[in-house]
Amino acid sequence: MLRAFDEVEETILDAALQRILQVGIRRSSLDDIARRSGLNRVTIYRRFAGKDNLVDAVLAREIQRVLVEATAIATTTRGVDAQIEETVLYILRLTRTHPLVTQLIEVAPEEALSFYTVRGEELVSQGIKFIVSILDAAQERGEIARYDTRPVAELVARFAHSLMLTPTAGADFGDEKSARAFVRAAILPLMQHGLAPSGAQPETRRRAPRKPPRRD
Repeated sequence: MLRAFDEVEETILDAALQRILQVGIRRSSLDDIARRSGLNRVTIYRRFAGKDNLVDAVLAREIQRVLVEATAIATTTRGVDAQIEETVLYILRLTRTHPLVTQLIEVAPEEALSFYTVRGEELVSQGIKFIVSILDAAQERGEIARYDTRPVAELVARFAHSLMLTPTAGADFGDEKSARAFVRAAILPLMQHGLAPSGAQPETRRRAPRKPPRRD
């Protein structure tokens, strides 16, 4: 369950995010964050019990912001195919363009890999929960096939996380047309129909039985 932050916590988180984007995580001291927020270290400790918890909270809030926007896209776009397509494209775009990805790599590249691998569990877990909720709702409305949504959600969430660490390889996700074509060809059918049951074989066309030769 995502946490709600009060006004004081939001002020601290804003200051922490700004400092992290400026100098990286390791060089962002609580004293710096306290000065930037206009509060004192004691208040920060009372709210977050230290720097590690504060950094985790910064990440959690950014995840929450992304999911809120993704939910808005999913609920306002007409047609389930378009909902899936636009929501997935938005999430994939954010995994490449969010300041916590682009600026952290720029100011502290040695920290970026550690940050998104050590704290990757939170990213992937929240992504799975979000995708499951979207797919379950679509199933209830009869818009997609009935299947176990969790494995599909995990595949998509892990794929999005991998893009953060390896943004270029095959498809060019920096190109809107290429990214959209990939989502339509690979992600959309997966979310519409799920994974094939274990041991299932592709359906083959049956041959018509051969007629015995005519005897005159």
